[in-house]
Amino acid sequence: MTRSIRQRLLLTLLLIVIVSWGVTALSGYYEAHHEIEELFDAQLAQSARVLLAMSSHELEEERLFGQFGNNVISAYEAEITTGHEYERKLAFQVWTEGSKLALRSDNAPTSPLAGAANGFSDRSLNQQRWRVYSLSNPDGTIRVQVAQSLEIRNELVEAIVQRLLIPILLSLPLLAVLIWFGIARALRPLLDLARDVARRDPEQLQPLPLENIPTESRPLVESLNQLFHRLETAFENERRFTADAAHELRTPLAALKVQAQVAQGSADETARRHALRQLVQGVDRATHLVQQLLTLARLDPDTAYADKGKVDLCALARDILGEAAQAAREKNIDLSLAPECQGSVHGNHDALSILLRNLVENAIRYTPEGGTVEVRVQAPGDQGIELIVADSGPGIPAEERAQAMERFYRGRAVQQIPGSGLGLSIAQRVAQHHKANLTLGDSILGGLEVKVTFPSTSPHQ
Repeated sequence: MTRSIRQRLLLTLLLIVIVSWGVTALSGYYEAHHEIEELFDAQLAQSARVLLAMSSHELEEERLFGQFGNNVISAYEAEITTGHEYERKLAFQVWTEGSKLALRSDNAPTSPLAGAANGFSDRSLNQQRWRVYSLSNPDGTIRVQVAQSLEIRNELVEAIVQRLLIPILLSLPLLAVLIWFGIARALRPLLDLARDVARRDPEQLQPLPLENIPTESRPLVESLNQLFHRLETAFENERRFTADAAHELRTPLAALKVQAQVAQGSADETARRHALRQLVQGVDRATHLVQQLLTLARLDPDTAYADKGKVDLCALARDILGEAAQAAREKNIDLSLAPECQGSVHGNHDALSILLRNLVENAIRYTPEGGTVEVRVQAPGDQGIELIVADSGPGIPAEERAQAMERFYRGRAVQQIPGSGLGLSIAQRVAQHHKANLTLGDSILGGLEVKVTFPSTSPHQ
């Protein structure tokens, strides 16, 4: 079961408070117990000294008048019936001449409360634990023993702890309510943020405001803003792509319809055959355009580049040239791979195949019959790996090279040659996602040279 943050915080804070109070109460219990022990021990010692002084005085009266103890015993027994209930938990004895019990409280036994040694000791009397303090005069003729039941001390400690704990326990529900509302107040910015996001339309991807957002929540809001930015960019790209694709498909589809109508309505066999040939060529152009559009749509950075590894560009080039050999033979084009071929890069094999296939197909398409197309893979020092496709076609003027990377752009010199204007755009996109640099230049063969430079920092090179 999923609990809310408020519940988790409430339980955590209450647990911390309860544990803290428990530790405090336990520490207070031991501290109070220690202090009470010290206090009552001091009282026992003081009572023993007072009793010893009084007994010494009575002993002196006995020596003078022969009346020791009579007045003291009768006075004590007269008062004990009207004293405090705790007096039953106090006892004393006065011993003279070593072993003669001269005076005792009514609840004290006739046997010594403790041994002959002076000081504190613990004894069991009538199945109760007692604390006893013994004290003798200097010549040892009088020894007093004062005892106190440990129940007094335990009851006092328990009373102190109860007075501490009961208010704490009674205040715990109130504290829980205060913590609950405090957490709710602290989480209010998150709730406001959630309501703001919930009220948004699917296309409303503006950044969320960072004002009044707690510091701990800022990373979440900033991540959401970054996500909104990426989504907005992706949606804009899709809208632009759809608009461009619709625009580019409209013309060839209209041409196909015209040729089909001409072939359908023409009575002349020669004109009808010509219209059908134009129709087939139009279908080929439309098919190529759709394939290029689908290829461009596939190049999503989250999927097309996920599986990366070491790619041998020379082996890749041989495969692509093998695929393009038939198209080159139809135009009598010399299609070759430079003999000194070396270089591997870290990347996605399928995406790099799309890059090189588009460059080679472009070169063959725009190179006139009897021309030359050459592919080179080289590693010039520490400048990285270079993949070069050069041809002897019309090339691209320097002032048009920047536009040539845009979708559907076709230069003035090649308007009459069938094409989609997407080949370089696709290659550029693949190169960017491999952190490679694609540049256009003049070829030593007289046409265009497309150079893709992969960084030399690749650990798999």
